[in-house]
Amino acid sequence: MSTPVSPDGSSLMPLPIARRFGFSSCFACGPDNPRGLRLNFQRNGDTVVCVHTPGPELGGYGTILHGGVTSTLLDEAMVWAVYGAYERLSLTTELNVKFHAPIRCGVALTLTGWVITTDRRHATARAEIRDPAGTLGASGEARLRFLSPEAAMRLAGTE
Repeated sequence: MSTPVSPDGSSLMPLPIARRFGFSSCFACGPDNPRGLRLNFQRNGDTVVCVHTPGPELGGYGTILHGGVTSTLLDEAMVWAVYGAYERLSLTTELNVKFHAPIRCGVALTLTGWVITTDRRHATARAEIRDPAGTLGASGEARLRFLSPEAAMRLAGTE
């Protein structure tokens, strides 16, 4: 995937995404979760981007990032792609992951997510993880269902 550019051909600068709905203890993106990943996505054109360096405790085989963590990174990129594009909360209902190359712990990984289609109730998104050399480590596609903030709180048990 190429770097997003503005209509005049210049590179777009990543912009922060406001966290309007709380959920600060989320394992993947919650800033208040001491055991979480604390991912911080930013908008970059039609995509969301996050640079994350997974610690050695997230390894599966030696320094290879555990596949479940890899799947979590992709899932979170797609959820944030929906939120970044539409300011709507969503819940993943289907997740497909492809592992292309070993992803190493201790390496700054670039997570990128984008929405490919939407309808009234759902979005379909894609995401990828690349290392600093640009090597594709994993990619994914998900179907996500839109949620109202009230439904999200009800599901989370935080009403």
